[in-house]
Amino acid sequence: MIERNRHVEQPNPVLILAIENGAGHIRVAQGLAAAIHSTQPSLPVMVVDIADYMTRLMRFTHVTSYLWLVKHAPAAWGLIDKYQKKQTHTSPEWYYRKGSNRLFKLARGVRPRALIATEVGCCEVAALIKRDLGLRVPLVAINNDLDADRAWVQPEVDLYSFVTDALGEELISHGAPRERVVGWGAPLSLGFDVARDREKENEDVCLWLDLNPRLPLVLIAGGGEGMGRIEEITKLLLDLQQPAPQLVVLTGHNQRAKLRCEQLGRNGASKRLRVLGWTGPELMPKLMSAADLMVSKLGSTFYEAMASELPIIALPPPPGSERVQHRLLDEWNVGRGVRTLEELVETVERLLSQPSELSAMREQARARCQRFVSQRIARWLAETLGGQNPDLIDPDREATLYALYANTEQYRNVSTGYKSSASSLCDS
Repeated sequence: MIERNRHVEQPNPVLILAIENGAGHIRVAQGLAAAIHSTQPSLPVMVVDIADYMTRLMRFTHVTSYLWLVKHAPAAWGLIDKYQKKQTHTSPEWYYRKGSNRLFKLARGVRPRALIATEVGCCEVAALIKRDLGLRVPLVAINNDLDADRAWVQPEVDLYSFVTDALGEELISHGAPRERVVGWGAPLSLGFDVARDREKENEDVCLWLDLNPRLPLVLIAGGGEGMGRIEEITKLLLDLQQPAPQLVVLTGHNQRAKLRCEQLGRNGASKRLRVLGWTGPELMPKLMSAADLMVSKLGSTFYEAMASELPIIALPPPPGSERVQHRLLDEWNVGRGVRTLEELVETVERLLSQPSELSAMREQARARCQRFVSQRIARWLAETLGGQNPDLIDPDREATLYALYANTEQYRNVSTGYKSSASSLCDS
């Protein structure tokens, strides 16, 4: 987990920007950080949740309101999302500058040697930081979603990494230079690139949670915010008898959902119900590798489930990229997209009774999963940073920086050494 506002400000780190409007972007950023450290152990990396550096107003508009709309007014969010995808900016540049001024100060202090953005708004902020500070450093934009918002296209971006080539073509149609766009796949969260022995993981998890390794194990999750109808799903699946699955419910940061789900185990079902709150990256890969089936919202979990060869069942999501994932569950045969709670229960019951169908889904997930995308991005970054001078602020911008920030001592006599090499993509 990111340590709130207590980053060790090492000079010239790779600065990875993510945002806590759910846990997916943060987990992807942590996976990228680990891959960069593995490729270049001496290179400092700083993962920043930009929400920690926002004003109260900006945090309300970009985090609190978004989560409320997704949970309580998905139709309204759908209209906003549809409109935003067509705009060149998700918010005005002046609003990003004013609302995240502390992030700009952080960047001035650490003078990053590279910038990485894992979400479209983060990309816009990173482009402004690079532009305003005159940074001659690479900026990598990484989109893990199955859409291509027009606002991703920023002149400061040196590499766009998208999930598919088709999404890359869509971005190119919005104006991104073709030589800067790649469709390498979805970077995985920390721990999901590691090959795991499913039987051993199942034994370890069942020992840890005091469950029976001979009975089916189903995960129920609602992402980092514990969204969706977790309590209703848990209650209905506890009523199943043939087979009677063991349930591990992950409620994220939603303490109310955790308490309500724990109460469901009081009526004789406690032996096969375990309720966990926030589950960190050290445990999620183990849990997903151990399980037979997962019922969850999608997003980053869609890719994590494929990496874990774990069939996933999902109810219709709010408007956005997850709608595409919901359709692909059946199209790719890596899970099932259902419409109602009744259909969900019937699907869980049928799949647990038909191991051959589950095995076929696992095979499809294994075939479609693109591993080591984070490592590929890390290698591209290492190649691009080769020979770079760590003093990276454009000397022509020094007078402007002084006028804006009155901080000449820290930024005088800096030299530059970065030359973009976006067209020199890592092919391995």
